[in-house]
Amino acid sequence: MDSKNIHISYLHNANYIEWEMNNGSEWIYIGTDEKFEKDKVTELINSFFEEEKLYLITDRHSSCLIEKNQAVDNMLQAINEYNPALSSTDFRKVIELNKIGVLRKGHRKD
Repeated sequence: MDSKNIHISYLHNANYIEWEMNNGSEWIYIGTDEKFEKDKVTELINSFFEEEKLYLITDRHSSCLIEKNQAVDNMLQAINEYNPALSSTDFRKVIELNKIGVLRKGHRKD
């Protein structure tokens, strides 16, 4: 799937995501810059996604299929310009990262 279609499919499915609650909030603190908790984010990604390939969603021009083991590095590169997201290839599971140092994860409701 090309970048434009990845982005469009993600936006379409994002309306149906049910976000997991963590300590009363859907957002999980992960830090920014030198306080970024890379090990925590890696563990969250590995425990949430079974697939080895994920979509990295940034915008209509740069969204792409990536290897799960490169997800954190790719998200860190994208975070300066975007609020990137990771999605399973069927768009049923999503992790969204925000520039302020939080992420949330959820599943598409059927």
